[in-house]
Amino acid sequence: MLKVINESNDQWPIKSVKLVDYEFTNLAIGTNGGSQTFILDKGLSGGYNDINVVVQYGPAGSIWTSSKKVNFNNGSTTTIKLQGCISYEGCTGYHLE
Repeated sequence: MLKVINESNDQWPIKSVKLVDYEFTNLAIGTNGGSQTFILDKGLSGGYNDINVVVQYGPAGSIWTSSKKVNFNNGSTTTIKLQGCISYEGCTGYHLE
């Protein structure tokens, strides 16, 4: 399983999550700790290590993308978090943890 948490400071939802063999679209994972867990019931054809997870987010009419290579453990939940901001002074952008 993959759990995605939106810990960004701006009010922009996560719109999609993509990784090998999976594409979850039309999402609206809100900020301030909003989350969603995805069941990866087809397994991972590319193995369980260094799987690129792509998260798309942003305001209405815009899509921004962050990605991270993640290691999965079969039978466990892997968690990634979208963090950061752009609209506050001193922010350096978004990233996945």
